[in-house]
Amino acid sequence: MSSPSYYPVSMADSRLSDIDSNVLDGIAAVIKTTQQRESCTWSYLRDNPPSERTGYMFSDNPMFSVINGHMQVGHSGSSYAWTMRNLQYIATHGLDAYIAAACAPTPSN
Repeated sequence: MSSPSYYPVSMADSRLSDIDSNVLDGIAAVIKTTQQRESCTWSYLRDNPPSERTGYMFSDNPMFSVINGHMQVGHSGSSYAWTMRNLQYIATHGLDAYIAAACAPTPSN
């Protein structure tokens, strides 16, 4: 049995079950972009963060535009930037680390 991929490569990945719908939409867009370009969009996100001046919201990076074009959710600038930051975290740290950080239950008081 093989271990799960560091990045999600299919929306059938069972680890995606508890992830926010906006992030799921972003993951699907990254997977579609990877399939169409035959290069790893996850690696691109990891290695090419947006400039500190523009962030994702105002970036003119063409790859970010391609990913955004594959998103099905109608984003405001803020929700787009939030979604892209989540995708950047997955690209940098892997899906399992993202799930541990973002989907962990919060302690009750």
